[in-house]
Amino acid sequence: YADGDVLADTQEVASAFRVSDGLGRLLSLVVIDQDDQGVDMDIYLLDGNVSFGAENAAVSIADANALKILAKIPIATADYYDLGGVRVAVKSGLDAILKAASGTNKLYVAVVSRGAGTYTANGVKLRVGIEQY
Repeated sequence: YADGDVLADTQEVASAFRVSDGLGRLLSLVVIDQDDQGVDMDIYLLDGNVSFGAENAAVSIADANALKILAKIPIATADYYDLGGVRVAVKSGLDAILKAASGTNKLYVAVVSRGAGTYTANGVKLRVGIEQY
């Protein structure tokens, strides 16, 4: 992956909210990089399942689809802790209002690489901390 490539096109976070059309506040985000790359990336949280483009290619999101973006969380190389064969980045103290995709309790996430890295299909995991309203 190169800087600006889609690392993970939009994926569903099932049951991110307790109720359909739920609201919440983003408190924290944990990136678990099992491929031990520690490359900068941007995490986008969305209230709809819209494409950011093909994985391992430049971002290509339609103007109308960009309206689904709720938050962008930058993860820098300096944010990672090297734990041997895995790197973990913890972002806390975040404060963004999130809402479920219309008529559901789902949240969506997409990831854009901000550096050069080599990843396996399931090498990056995310944990999202949401205070429910």
